[in-house]
Amino acid sequence: MNTLGALFQEEQREHLAELDAALLDLDRDPADSGAVDRIFRALHSIKGACDMFGLAGCVALLHDVESLWDRVRCGLSPASRELVDVTLRVKDHLDPVAENGQDLPADLELLAGLEALVAPPAPARPSPPAAQAAARAQDAPTRSLRIRLAPSDPGHFARMDPAALLEELAGLGELHVEADTSGVPALEDLTPMDCRLAWDITLDTAQGADSVRDIFLFLENPGDVVVEDAPASDRAAPGECPGPSTGRPVQAAPPPAANGRPKPVQQAQSLRVEAAKLDNLVNLVGELVIAQARLTQVASDVGLSSLTAVTEEIERLVGELRDNTLSIRMLPIGTTFSRFRRLVRDLCSELGKDIALEAEGGETELDKTVIEQLGDPLVHLLRNSIDHGIEAPEAREAVGKPRQGRIVLSAKQAGGAVVIRIADDGKGLDPARIREKALERGLIAPDVRLSDQECCQLIFAPGFSTAEKVTSVSGRGVGMDVVKRSIEALRGAVEIDSVPGRGAAVTITLPLTLAIIDGLQVRAADEHYIIPLSMVEECVELADGRHSRGRTLHIRGEIVPYVRLRETFLLPGEHPGLEQVVITRHENGRTGIAVDEVVGQQQTVIKSLGRLIGRVEGISGATINGDGSMALILDVPQLVASVLRETGADQETSAT
Repeated sequence: MNTLGALFQEEQREHLAELDAALLDLDRDPADSGAVDRIFRALHSIKGACDMFGLAGCVALLHDVESLWDRVRCGLSPASRELVDVTLRVKDHLDPVAENGQDLPADLELLAGLEALVAPPAPARPSPPAAQAAARAQDAPTRSLRIRLAPSDPGHFARMDPAALLEELAGLGELHVEADTSGVPALEDLTPMDCRLAWDITLDTAQGADSVRDIFLFLENPGDVVVEDAPASDRAAPGECPGPSTGRPVQAAPPPAANGRPKPVQQAQSLRVEAAKLDNLVNLVGELVIAQARLTQVASDVGLSSLTAVTEEIERLVGELRDNTLSIRMLPIGTTFSRFRRLVRDLCSELGKDIALEAEGGETELDKTVIEQLGDPLVHLLRNSIDHGIEAPEAREAVGKPRQGRIVLSAKQAGGAVVIRIADDGKGLDPARIREKALERGLIAPDVRLSDQECCQLIFAPGFSTAEKVTSVSGRGVGMDVVKRSIEALRGAVEIDSVPGRGAAVTITLPLTLAIIDGLQVRAADEHYIIPLSMVEECVELADGRHSRGRTLHIRGEIVPYVRLRETFLLPGEHPGLEQVVITRHENGRTGIAVDEVVGQQQTVIKSLGRLIGRVEGISGATINGDGSMALILDVPQLVASVLRETGADQETSAT
């Protein structure tokens, strides 16, 4: 695929996402005139891009939809739910265009729905505001715009023909074009694919300046075109509805350079980079971090002060390079949250429920790779909440709840992790029914005693479902199993809490990044481990007799429990007389980890344990030390939880 085609597809995905979001905003608040403007502009941008690429079928469809929304924008017709529905269907119909860049055949059912809206029954006498808006639209004068087009990138003709842009401009109104040949070199110096021409254009049009700018949407350098009002005209465009969306200031023309062409406009620009290139960059930075750790080890062994100074400088630079590279991969999770609004709307229509989705903490950032793999688990959880959790409006009303259900999707950062929570105010989980279903399916033995919390965790078992019948939404017992496996593949954890009759909440804990972290290296026996530095508060010494019963420490008046790595991992030998305890803070509180020695801080490249080893409780991965040895990376919350479970089981056994 050429560069221009890839750019077209990426831009189309962005415009379609904006169209989807604006339609859902309007569906929630029909009086939101700003959403109407966003819908119209997104449709116009999509249509202009499709027209430029010769997608005639898409252009014809979009022209009809755009005409409908133009009437809404001018106050001639309401933004009905039927119009929102059919436009959402149009958006779904166009999604494949953003994936393959090819035209689509006509959808007869969709065209019939549009036709019913385009030619509705003759309405009664229009309301005075609508009539006044129509009169204003008819009486508005044309607008005269002055355009300077001067392609600056070499090889321009290989990517885009300026003649096609001029032809599209001619479709907006009366066009007068003058070619500027002052930049054309002598024939022997001319490269055929370089564009050395510039054009001065005057356009009398009923369209706004934004419509003109949309034609140049795919120029690689936005500074190649300048659009401004002609000096004699500063009036609203005919056919463009008066209101807050009109009168947008246009870009002033830059001063001409010596060759008569305008100087490029200096503005902030973003650079689109392929995800594969970014992933490769992160991998290379990871290898650089490992090499830097080896260099630090060598410098320490040699003991030369000059080498040590250089090593420290390299360590600082590698750390900054690592942080900057990883920050490029960090994206706000709100980009994932926003797409679930459509899911909730469609499922509510299918199931006859009324549910409001609220999103909190959308600005929380996560690694790009984590966000990409998080979509499917969240979809399963939301579908479960909508189908199983939230009751029908009549059932909610019968038990004194509001008819409209509520799902809160939130995210927050907690140390070196992000905690995502999906909570609803539905009927919650019934531990007794879950246990009964688990017994039926042979998932637990009849004599096993489980707490309510442990019963709730059974819904993550493969094939488990409490649904009485299989529907198109759920009931096959695969959704929650997929959720757990997907989250664990991201080195995360998932838990569920429920209060019968009041609702349920699923909490997902994920690492900020899957690539490189700052870690604290510790030693127990002859093994080395890494504790994520974002969780470490301090290190204290533990002499014999300092701790009290129950494995706790007294630190500045606070009691902090601790665990010994030697005992947890069944390492041979006795613990030393003077141990080091690393005090960590995580979502479950403060916990100490007793080790033989705290080696020091280091940058840690996270490596998977591989398919043969798989998931190990309390371990989130491994890394390579400077001397070539391996160190395991501790999953502190999971490690502490596993120790507490074993301790509780031992106490229960001894009590019986």
